[in-house]
Amino acid sequence: MKNNPTLSFIGRQALENLGLNVRTARLRRGETEEMAAQRAGVSRPTWRRLEAGHPAVSVGLAFEALQLYGFSEQLFSLADPDLDAEGRSKEAARRPLRGRAMNE
Repeated sequence: MKNNPTLSFIGRQALENLGLNVRTARLRRGETEEMAAQRAGVSRPTWRRLEAGHPAVSVGLAFEALQLYGFSEQLFSLADPDLDAEGRSKEAARRPLRGRAMNE
């Protein structure tokens, strides 16, 4: 596909899973694709691409869809730095040790 970002296998799987989850939320509420697209302010083909996990769909649309279906809390915990164990560990390793004498 032309002009589409190259994604890792995990990235593609996550997008496809997100699309399926949005589709499930829409269907559980008895909404058509047309209704969902109107609520999100996009065309039906764009909404279909979101549900298909297409990588060129904007992250803004994905966030809007999640918000429309009640997943706002989860949006705010995405990439939470407090949940980044590796990053916290590396940051701690770079911190100078305080209270130790220079000659120890």
